[in-house]
Amino acid sequence: MEVYHNIYVIGAPGAGKGSLCEKLAAEYGFHHLSVGDLLRQCAASGSLAQQSLNNIQKNVLVDVDVLTHVLRSTVQDLKNAGKERLLVDGVPRTLDQAPSIEDAIGPPDLVLFFDCPGAIARQRVLTRQIPGRNDDGLVFDRRYQHYVAENESIVDHYDRRGLLLKVDTSGDVDSSYSKLLQGLLLREQGSCDSS
Repeated sequence: MEVYHNIYVIGAPGAGKGSLCEKLAAEYGFHHLSVGDLLRQCAASGSLAQQSLNNIQKNVLVDVDVLTHVLRSTVQDLKNAGKERLLVDGVPRTLDQAPSIEDAIGPPDLVLFFDCPGAIARQRVLTRQIPGRNDDGLVFDRRYQHYVAENESIVDHYDRRGLLLKVDTSGDVDSSYSKLLQGLLLREQGSCDSS
């Protein structure tokens, strides 16, 4: 998997982005950068303006200029530390974010779309315990509605550019990871069907 240096990861809340990225990072030498975790860390450190803090607390998107500033700075620090291979988990969240994010951190070599039915994703979110997260049913429903409204255009955008790999993540972590690796292998061999 030497060909990939900048992978974007998209999918619904609860689609398995964090778990699968951690496994892929550990096995193939990527650095997993969770954009949501990064913004929560910035909020906790007091380095964000009040409006951005309010947005994060309400699970509303932060302004794209704030997002790209944080991403550009973080990715530059990682590269200065020798971490050249990145899994950037959680962007773009809307299609109009994509150009600014690509300008800030570089375009993706690949976009992983973790595809998971809403009912399964919802159950996962409601049963997980993540410090600093308020994942109740109402929060999930609002985030999922936003995801449904925005994701198709993002998927189409990267699919048209030949960068998208769709992976069925409806199973447990191990079976989803197996499908991910199979999809990556097939892609390297010239095919894109991982379902």
